[in-house]
Amino acid sequence: MKNKILYLMLSLIPAFSIGLTSCSNPTSETGSQVLRILNWEDYIYLQDVEEGYENDDMVVQFERYIREKYPQYSNVKVVYDTTDTNETMFNELQTGKTHYDLICPSDYMIQKLLSLDLLEKLDRNKIPNYTEHVSDYMKKQLDDITADVKDEEGNIVRKDSLKDYACGYMWGTLGLVFNPLYETFAKREISSDKIIEDMSSWSNLWNKDYKGTISVKDSMRDTYAIGVIETYKDELQRERNRYLSNEITSSEYNSIVTSIFNRADKKTIEEVSETLSNLKTNVFGLEVDSGKQDIVEGKIGINFAWSGDACYSIELADTEKGIELLYAVPELGSNIWFDGWCMPKDESRSEAQYELAHLFIDFISMPKNAVQNVSYIGYTSFVGGDEMLDQTRDWYDIRTEYIYYGEDYDSLYYVDPLTNEEVEVFYDDCHFESDNDPLYDDVELYYYDENDNPIEIGEKYNERLIIDPEWEEVNLDYVFKDTLSEYSHLDGDTIFYSDNYLPYENEDGSKNISVGGAFFCQYPDEETMTRCAVMRDFGENNSLILEMWENFKSDPLPLWATILFICEIALILGLVGVFFFNKYIKVSLRKKRKQNK
Repeated sequence: MKNKILYLMLSLIPAFSIGLTSCSNPTSETGSQVLRILNWEDYIYLQDVEEGYENDDMVVQFERYIREKYPQYSNVKVVYDTTDTNETMFNELQTGKTHYDLICPSDYMIQKLLSLDLLEKLDRNKIPNYTEHVSDYMKKQLDDITADVKDEEGNIVRKDSLKDYACGYMWGTLGLVFNPLYETFAKREISSDKIIEDMSSWSNLWNKDYKGTISVKDSMRDTYAIGVIETYKDELQRERNRYLSNEITSSEYNSIVTSIFNRADKKTIEEVSETLSNLKTNVFGLEVDSGKQDIVEGKIGINFAWSGDACYSIELADTEKGIELLYAVPELGSNIWFDGWCMPKDESRSEAQYELAHLFIDFISMPKNAVQNVSYIGYTSFVGGDEMLDQTRDWYDIRTEYIYYGEDYDSLYYVDPLTNEEVEVFYDDCHFESDNDPLYDDVELYYYDENDNPIEIGEKYNERLIIDPEWEEVNLDYVFKDTLSEYSHLDGDTIFYSDNYLPYENEDGSKNISVGGAFFCQYPDEETMTRCAVMRDFGENNSLILEMWENFKSDPLPLWATILFICEIALILGLVGVFFFNKYIKVSLRKKRKQNK
């Protein structure tokens, strides 16, 4: 009991520094044109002028768009609430006290809601932007998830696909963000090359070389997933070897990996419980949201993270600390997750609200709006399209540095000797040295200054626009195929070049296919997707896993964690003491001033 109380107190400590999210009651505002939305916190574009986000909030943009384009909805108003977990969202719906027209749960929760027959079908004919700008590959990831729909007595009445009930919003992977130059690793004489190689395997979370440097998600499902991988690593390795030797197809391999990932029988839970018990003695601690900052501040060297948070950490460490963090999706696979929009059943919903819900999904599925959301929240959108392709190139294609000039990214130009016409440099001008056309050897590159005067940069076409053969060629066809209008995947427009995608080799010289930078973190290659699995709802076994998880969290703390906890409590008590002392001084001074008057 003491240990449970200790853990409860420890879990409350972050509340001193982070805000708590709660759902308001959307029924406080009613009306046939009030669209009621429940989403995650910081999971949509919000205006923040100081940080460079000058456009209105996305929901404000939507309201304006609807009023301008659909006069019949001139009174539209969005009531937008946020939540903290899928389970909180589920409980909100179960109580029946709150009513939403759109919610954005994760894949397994959508499956659970569907199995309980709590979702309304969506009409994709009313969401043309989703149909047009999301690739068939990405749609299939969510659409192929099925659920056994049950009646009130628990009898299965039909099997349904998520295709008819959800539209994808954001997606990503679970992996390890780590600092190969972390000070503690250097003190332990672990080379950066060794660390990069080790992060290709989940098993190294149990490796004593990394004891006390790792934070793990305080999340039952996510941490259970790595427990399953470690427990069945030999089986997963055998299946991977079969796939690599072409004994099974990529589809068959993914199906097997998915089956193993979703084991939740009593025997599996017992084995995973023992596996995680051994992990606990090796980690720094459990975290919900602090890990993405802790690794930047140097408190830890490895963080088990969602890919969106990993991107945040990588970019923050680079801009604020000049530190290069890396991201790994270990070779035996990981979880690939999806969040999607769906509509809870609600007899009080008006026809206008039903229409507005579809219009909202369609609105945020416009590539220009998806770009705003991705830019603000840092996760990866289901939506492709020309604007998303352009943004991804600007962020990650190393050729961007070559086709623009200076800190302001001025466009470069040249006069084509074949046509004698001015041409703006673009990505397809970049080429391998072996493809140099001697006709362009002396062609000068220039840009225009603020007065529209041409300024030569002192470099020639064939000097500057050379693709380094060491750069990684990355094809994101699976994301952008058939979503483009100005570009075409057939012309190579979905091919990117990067110097930090998967540039690492293991110490034995073999290629490391698991570790990369922010680009790999946000857009894993298709091979990585093959070894990742969607975790389903655990159904009737959810209570068993929850019990296992509570036992895991209530195990005795290791000595170093206990000491850390005592120090944190002492610090908090000290701060509280200082607070009340200062308050006492201020009260005394106010009394003195009053007496003097």
